[in-house]
Amino acid sequence: MQLKNKVVVITGSSSGIGQNTAIAFAKEGSKLVVNYKTNKNGAEETLRQIKKTGSQGLIFQGDVSDENTVKRLFKKTLEVFKKVDILINNAGWPTPGYLEETNKNHWLANFNDNFFTTVLCSKEAVTIMKKQGGGKIINTASIMGIDYGGREGVIAYSAAKAAVINFTKTLAKQVAPTILVNAVAPGRTQTPYYDQFDKKTIKYFIDANPIGRMINPEEITEAFLFIAKNDALVGSVVTVDGGYMLKFGKSFK
Repeated sequence: MQLKNKVVVITGSSSGIGQNTAIAFAKEGSKLVVNYKTNKNGAEETLRQIKKTGSQGLIFQGDVSDENTVKRLFKKTLEVFKKVDILINNAGWPTPGYLEETNKNHWLANFNDNFFTTVLCSKEAVTIMKKQGGGKIINTASIMGIDYGGREGVIAYSAAKAAVINFTKTLAKQVAPTILVNAVAPGRTQTPYYDQFDKKTIKYFIDANPIGRMINPEEITEAFLFIAKNDALVGSVVTVDGGYMLKFGKSFK
């Protein structure tokens, strides 16, 4: 798929991976829908960077774990751009907690933010894409959702991302070849989430990566671009983790 003039909806694109990905698609000539929940300044900065590339964009504020909000998001997109070529389900945020520290509300919050956002947006996109004859959906998973990659300190988040991976593969079977569904599983990436940790903890994260550093958001963005351009990927989970998932040493502490 060529990306010029494609309409790309990216949830959670006011910072980090989502913001970088929106700007990268704009540089390819795509038209962007920037979604944010609370970070208005970040969304406005994303839009400024999009416009600097010469591409078009719009901002939509809303919590995409809410069904009515999702419907409004896609209605607005169709009103302005008339179609949806690519949906990138990127909205999400880890809420830490070991099992004995959690309750049902903790689990519901993690699944709302990290799984149901993907389900609800995909449902709307599939309906639109079927009518227009095609499209692509790319989900942001995580290495924490891959088999032995789960981390006990974010157990609910890990489970939610495992659900995203299963959903990706199951939906891919249902809607191919009209709609191609894939996912990116980032490792520990230098995003605002990691600003909360002290230097000692950050060193621990870095030591767990064989590349010896955190991953840059731009390196995750390259995976989204690759999937969007490739028409042979179906149900794939592209892992960009700096080697974290290799079965050795500190990766499993």
